[in-house]
Amino acid sequence: MTLCTGLKLKSGVLWFLLAILTIAPLLPLSNFVGHPHWDHIRWIPFQNFALSWNILKDIVGNTLWFMMFGYLLHYQLNEDSRTLWTIATITAIAGGISLSIEFFQVFCHNRIASITDVICNVLGAGLGGCLAEKQRANSYRTMTIDVGIEGNRSKT
Repeated sequence: MTLCTGLKLKSGVLWFLLAILTIAPLLPLSNFVGHPHWDHIRWIPFQNFALSWNILKDIVGNTLWFMMFGYLLHYQLNEDSRTLWTIATITAIAGGISLSIEFFQVFCHNRIASITDVICNVLGAGLGGCLAEKQRANSYRTMTIDVGIEGNRSKT
């Protein structure tokens, strides 16, 4: 059983994991106050960017978090579709979710909405989708090579 077929069998589990990856950045919900903090939004990406441990952790964390999202979402989408269309769909879905998360943060204390986060999230989801596509293509190529080798052995 390849990873691709193994993941297809566990479609419900994948949807659950995707939901967790989507909802977890909203926590803790106790920060929600119901009135906006428009003055706390970082509208310009990478503004006042200083390479500190906290900023690096934030950028790498957002990118890796959404890489997992993009990787798992790739297996939920139609595998027979065109690769570019699948990656574009993944990045569009990730962009919508990321904008929703950042909009939620506008109404929270101790949270700062940032366009940098949106960029890192979308980039991470696209990279995760590309990695999943590359892995799928490699497993398909390996599977056809194995079938070809077995076919040659049975003929001799």
